[in-house]
Amino acid sequence: LAAGLGRKAVTTVRKPFVRSGPLTLPSGCTIYVTDDKTGLSQAVVNEFNSRDIQAEILPEKRISDAISGKNPIKNAAGLIIAAEQPMINGFLKQAFSLTKSLGHELLDAAEKGGALFASVTRLDGAFGFKRRGIDHPLQGGLAGLVKTAAVEWENVRCRAFDIAPGWQDHAGLAVTLVSELLNADPTAPVEVGLDPDARWVPELESLPFPQGNIRLDPKDVVIVTGGARGVTAAAACALAKHVKPTLVLLGRSLPPETEPEWLQAIEDPVEIKKAIFDNEFAGNLAAPVQLEKIYQKITAHREIAKNLEIMKGFGADVHYHSVDVRDADAVNEMLTGVRSTLGPIKGIIHGAGLLADCRILDKSAEQFEAVFGTKVNGLQTLLTATEKDPLKYLVLFSSITARMGNNGQADYAMANEVLNKMAQKESIRRPDCRVISINWGPWDGGMVCSALKRKFERCGVELIPVEAGAMCMIHEMKGGNNSPVEVVIGADILFEKEAAEIKTSALEPPISLNQKESLSVTVQREIDVDRYPILGAHILDGKPVVPFALIAEWLGHGALHENPGLLLHGLDDMRIFQGIKLDQKKKHIRLMAGKARKNGTAFEVDVQIRDGIRDNIEVIHSGATAILSDRLAPPPAFDLPAYIGTNGYSKTIDEIYENILFHGVELQGIQEIMGYSPRFITARISSAPSPAVWMAEPMRSKWIADPLVLDSACQMAILWCFEERGMVSLPSYSASYRQYRDVFPQDGVIAVLEKKEAGDHKIKGDFTFLDAHEKVVARMTGYEAVMDQSLSRAFKPE
Repeated sequence: LAAGLGRKAVTTVRKPFVRSGPLTLPSGCTIYVTDDKTGLSQAVVNEFNSRDIQAEILPEKRISDAISGKNPIKNAAGLIIAAEQPMINGFLKQAFSLTKSLGHELLDAAEKGGALFASVTRLDGAFGFKRRGIDHPLQGGLAGLVKTAAVEWENVRCRAFDIAPGWQDHAGLAVTLVSELLNADPTAPVEVGLDPDARWVPELESLPFPQGNIRLDPKDVVIVTGGARGVTAAAACALAKHVKPTLVLLGRSLPPETEPEWLQAIEDPVEIKKAIFDNEFAGNLAAPVQLEKIYQKITAHREIAKNLEIMKGFGADVHYHSVDVRDADAVNEMLTGVRSTLGPIKGIIHGAGLLADCRILDKSAEQFEAVFGTKVNGLQTLLTATEKDPLKYLVLFSSITARMGNNGQADYAMANEVLNKMAQKESIRRPDCRVISINWGPWDGGMVCSALKRKFERCGVELIPVEAGAMCMIHEMKGGNNSPVEVVIGADILFEKEAAEIKTSALEPPISLNQKESLSVTVQREIDVDRYPILGAHILDGKPVVPFALIAEWLGHGALHENPGLLLHGLDDMRIFQGIKLDQKKKHIRLMAGKARKNGTAFEVDVQIRDGIRDNIEVIHSGATAILSDRLAPPPAFDLPAYIGTNGYSKTIDEIYENILFHGVELQGIQEIMGYSPRFITARISSAPSPAVWMAEPMRSKWIADPLVLDSACQMAILWCFEERGMVSLPSYSASYRQYRDVFPQDGVIAVLEKKEAGDHKIKGDFTFLDAHEKVVARMTGYEAVMDQSLSRAFKPE
């Protein structure tokens, strides 16, 4: 297998509910709930109403009118889609259309205060991972929709709940669901499984590839959907080489025909098109689209013919049929003929699929039907048609989009999540069949076009080499029937906790400023105290000023925005050129980022925060070089006891904030001075609350670092300057910041400032941040702060 090609299985981890600040919803808005026909939906409505939150059931006609546009639903602050029991085929399409119809309302409510979007299913209380069987796998598609909405609608609280079918205490369930929606940590995972005595969250666990033998005999009949081109053809070639089965390939393209003599010797694309023009159109005028259509047909037929010959060359008996897998009659007729001439069907590889990327608010019902139907209806047709066949293998080509959601791919995520759950069901129904649903990362081929390839490369996400990916399928087939049903395979696979940080999209390329500049706009924001109330706790000289720590957070976001899949390892040469002061109550800022440069195992990205043009000069507030990596370096050792106990500091925390520091209550992170001397200061510091507590429009659902910790560190420097030099200080520069874990501890840190140099107007020092076990979380070296008597007046104006 190719280096770095990883395999992960989905597991569920028992996790307690962590209560957070309540989600506030705009006044006068309503939470709408679809009717699951069991009484749970009404119980949820009653629970919202008991908390003075307006909620109501959406009757069927109201849903139809909203989807058609006849009677749009207004003032919606929430939508909860509860799966009908049992779910019918058209329900998921209706659920998608209803979500689309309310999308603008939910986004508007989110801007005004808060909004929620959720689904409720009853698979098994853990999204099918209890391995007890699933009665209605179609429900699984709702989680794919919600996970995609969580990516596209970052300010809407999105949750996908799966409830144990036997839990019928509707009133108690409603209390749990409403509490999860209103009081959960907004940065928590989207998927939550619930049964009466446990709460389950899916996670990914790295596993080695299976070893063993494939339980297929030569000439065993295997049906392969997806045609004889691209990724599916590569998988079929690998199977032909290792097993030499009878392969029956199903595709939409017509079988390859013998080419006319005038075409057979030509390979160059330009010459082919010229020959088409001369021979098909006899020199008459031809529209470019007509010419291209014939050219594409020729290249498709050549690829099919070539792949069929490769499979035959490996010793397989190969048959190709042009058939739409959604057409039950055509599939049944074709399979009847296969059985009569080739024998019973022993395996199915379902690789057929379509993409029609478009965001939820813009995707048409026709696009949804084409994408969803090819995957789901095609599989349903095959399973029904092979009900009595002695299947040894059922291999489904799903996508990592189903696990994480992805911009523009709600239909694809929904379809592949249904495939995942159908696989779970079939693995129980067919105990003698190895059932696998492979959630592939992006392939270097198939439906990944050149534009997407460039996008993945820019984001640092490796593509799966076609031959290596095909071999992964072979290894997966070697696993026993007790092997995981749902697996995630791909290079640089992202974990769920990292997925929530991916907010960029191939649909939105960065805005280039001009051809001469090397940096591009990644994010633009209007900054004011209404949108960012935390600035009210950072007032200097009567004006709100963006803290150094929040600037560091934004610079990190600017670098990661175009490089999903990587982690922020640090910031080098971070400099404040001009503070972001809200002189006019509002400030428009732009996060700028350059292209990622490879440097050893890491990537370097130049980042800046800018603010328009003044006197024909671009105003640059701050800049740094971000250090990104796919894995963080191990932390250095640090002798904390050497910096604790020599405590010559007598002021209380209340005195510090009352008489020296200017920070408001929200930024008063120093809890205890644990050690002090002329060469260091050590303090216990609180962790920041979630970004949603500090600002109405957070750039991320969780912090990259911890701005309260970093700001409190700057406060420690102020205290040292005040005690040793009689002046206060403000940060101006950091030579190097390194972070050794992807999130800071939630229970705070211990911070140590070691003074390196101190002149009349500047202090230089190093910070070390440690967790409760005295392990280093992060380090900032070469920190500089400017000292001046005049700053005292800005800190504590008369």
